[in-house]
Amino acid sequence: MAYSQIFTSTDKYLLCITDGEVSDAETFIEWGLKLVSRAREARRTRVLVDNRTFSLNLSSLDIITFANFLEDKGASKLGLRMAVLSNPHNPENSRMVETALVNRSASYKSFRNQVEAKEWLLREPLAPE
Repeated sequence: MAYSQIFTSTDKYLLCITDGEVSDAETFIEWGLKLVSRAREARRTRVLVDNRTFSLNLSSLDIITFANFLEDKGASKLGLRMAVLSNPHNPENSRMVETALVNRSASYKSFRNQVEAKEWLLREPLAPE
């Protein structure tokens, strides 16, 4: 099955609404590259990703492949901060994606509601100690 992404740039962040499904690492990598490309075009480092109607049917290996690819491409060095509204019917894969990306120094966090996601996204990150 395919997916679609709709992007809207606000004055503070980029909104990405995704619908559909991905079932393999290559398609998920394509999804991630489109998101990063649009964030760069919009000159936004904060991204609110609404994946509530986006199903991730991925294996653990697919998720690790995705995370490794983004790490190899230097995605964490772009300074992106991503708040993700997860699909309530598919929370396990979303948590695995979060763990894999955070373990590679990405600023990525999953949420169940939009208010909490936006609060975290727009809050200033804590300075490293």
